[in-house]
Amino acid sequence: MQKSLLFLCLFWCLNQTIWAQAPQRVCGSMEYLEYQLQQDPKRAAKMEAIERFTQEYLANPNRAVTGVVSIPVVVHVIYNNSTENISDAQVLSQIDVLNADFRRMNADQDNTWPQAADSEIEFCMASTDPSGNPTNGITRTSTSVTAFSANDNMKFNSSGGKDAWPAGSYLNIWVCDLSGGLLGYAQFPGGPASTDGVVIDYAYFGTIGTATPPFHLGRTATHEVGHWLNLRHIWGDGPCSVDDFVTDTPTSDAANYGCPIGHVSCSTTDMVQNYMDYTDDACMNLYTTGQKNRMRAVFDTGGARQSLLNSTACNGGTGATCSDGIQNGNETGVDCGGSCPPCACLDNNVTLTIVLDNYPEETSWQITNGGGSVVASGGTYASQPDGSTVNIDLCLVDGCYDFTIFDTYGDGICCSYGQGSYNLSSGGTTLASGGAFGSSETTAFCLPTGGSGPTCDDGIQNGDETGVDCGGSSCPPCGGGGCSYVTVNSQNFDSNWGIWNDGGADCRRNSADAAYANSGLFCVRLQDDEASANMNTDAINLTAYDEITVDFTYIAIGMDNNSEGFYLEISTNNGASYSPVNFYNRNDEFVNNVREFDSVVIPGPFTSTTRLRFRHSASANSDRTYFDDVVITGCLNSAREAEEDFLAEPHAAELAPEPAETVSDLNLFPNPTRDLLQVQFNLREGAQVQLMVTDLTGRQIELRQFTGVAGPQTTEIQAGQWSPGFYFLHLLTDDGQRVSKKFVVTR
Repeated sequence: MQKSLLFLCLFWCLNQTIWAQAPQRVCGSMEYLEYQLQQDPKRAAKMEAIERFTQEYLANPNRAVTGVVSIPVVVHVIYNNSTENISDAQVLSQIDVLNADFRRMNADQDNTWPQAADSEIEFCMASTDPSGNPTNGITRTSTSVTAFSANDNMKFNSSGGKDAWPAGSYLNIWVCDLSGGLLGYAQFPGGPASTDGVVIDYAYFGTIGTATPPFHLGRTATHEVGHWLNLRHIWGDGPCSVDDFVTDTPTSDAANYGCPIGHVSCSTTDMVQNYMDYTDDACMNLYTTGQKNRMRAVFDTGGARQSLLNSTACNGGTGATCSDGIQNGNETGVDCGGSCPPCACLDNNVTLTIVLDNYPEETSWQITNGGGSVVASGGTYASQPDGSTVNIDLCLVDGCYDFTIFDTYGDGICCSYGQGSYNLSSGGTTLASGGAFGSSETTAFCLPTGGSGPTCDDGIQNGDETGVDCGGSSCPPCGGGGCSYVTVNSQNFDSNWGIWNDGGADCRRNSADAAYANSGLFCVRLQDDEASANMNTDAINLTAYDEITVDFTYIAIGMDNNSEGFYLEISTNNGASYSPVNFYNRNDEFVNNVREFDSVVIPGPFTSTTRLRFRHSASANSDRTYFDDVVITGCLNSAREAEEDFLAEPHAAELAPEPAETVSDLNLFPNPTRDLLQVQFNLREGAQVQLMVTDLTGRQIELRQFTGVAGPQTTEIQAGQWSPGFYFLHLLTDDGQRVSKKFVVTR
């Protein structure tokens, strides 16, 4: 009996010992990422774009971000009882650990791995809240929720948690009770602003108070912040063939637990002391140089977390004010506008209201005057919560303008991912409004609002006119008479160069670039800023054309700053000299890694030896642009055609009455489209109508025929199955009238 009791006692003690050794690190970041990928079809594309940006950053020695990066932190303590309501001192102990670990000032560092590095990233407790009020950087929320899971409920007031502070200005850290043995999880860059940040269980946060061994040295937060800065687990979450995207970390096939120093996987010694493994806190002590560079990529110009560099949240409350004599913050004048009192306006008060969608970091806008100069602009709005409203007060002088709103993903701000909208108004009059568009939408308007908008008889070249009161979508073609647009040349570069010519060593047409082709397997790559970084056409006889249009698609990679890009140029003297038509620079016409479609109208007159040229203007080998599907169309000289008709029938022009329009007001949206294209038009009277879609070469893609009654008409086209590119929609009536509009299909 005594032996049995002794055995039971030993068995109980052994179980207690095993139980005491059982706790293992459990990070939910990768599972959380998989959940986001399933919930949001755009998440994968964003991750791919961020990874392309990161690889371009790593390949470029001329990096914009230098020195120490300081990140403002707000810690949201969410507690159900007094134990979970951890002290300020415990919070500050965690910030101390983050600073020591990321700056490689941790006392337990050693020289086991020579690639260990100072990441030059620091963390400071926020001293101003989103409203500009003083704060200690800690919020406290009492909740009825006993434990949270990795479903983000702790991140919203409505579900017992605390709403995030703007992700563009703060690193949000939520500390709460996590269920299921989960130590923490983080959101990788590119996710929604409303859930961006890191979540840590209260028992594994900091180094005092509730901090529980073996995860009591603050390394759980160091690990999760690594994910937030785009680091993967050291073993790449897969077997030996799967990588963590860092070259100086040894390949491994699984997580390590405890502290198995010297453990070998994949024929190399595992870096078990790395913060991105699953070992105990006391085992971890380094990030590598490769991890450092990968983390810092998110802060580079155009990076996913670049906006944090401009945050004033750690400036001790000495950030932007309304009495510092400086135009800063969101002020539209010195100490006025934005969140300060409105600026006095002696011209036209204009108000822009934008209701953002679920991806505010994609939205921006600008207003240009009649000369094409940008007089006002804003965005993107990464620091704003999803679905929030932005109000901007402007003061514009009398004149005509173009308002353009942009969406970098190409799906507008309504209605697939939130019910966004915009409204530009002055004196109670709406100047521009909408929400359902593609990559951009432009509306012309004039001030004061009592005057007429851009017209074809105001003596000004405005709207999309290509000359004074002529050309564009609304006015008669320059040169007089009707206009017949025909295709001059179409080239997708799949079979050869066509009329285009290889400009030299920094220009190539190669199947290795197939990933950047819009159609087929070939496109043309230009790089650097050399004389050889161009492609130009043969001499083209364009004397019969009043104007031409150049349609093309492109994607830019690795552009470092806003002065880099490319030119579209024209020569009328057989290439002896070229004049610029358009300059495309980063963050105005394009952003890196996003496909763009453009259409450029060039007014005549032209010569028999006209040439076009794309010329690159960038600084480094990693700066490049890929061009595809270049189509040149032209408006035949209508004056000559009219003259010939008059000579053939001298009295025809005098006797024939002007036919009334049967079809009018053709509108297509969203344009560009990825799927469904809405078609709206008006019929003056009942008529047989044909709806025909062609590509830019004139090849028929779709044809419908129906009978319409008088009044507004609406129909839809499923365009998602067509290849990305430019198309024409033609409406033809039984009395011979034809109305055409161009639209773009994107991926």
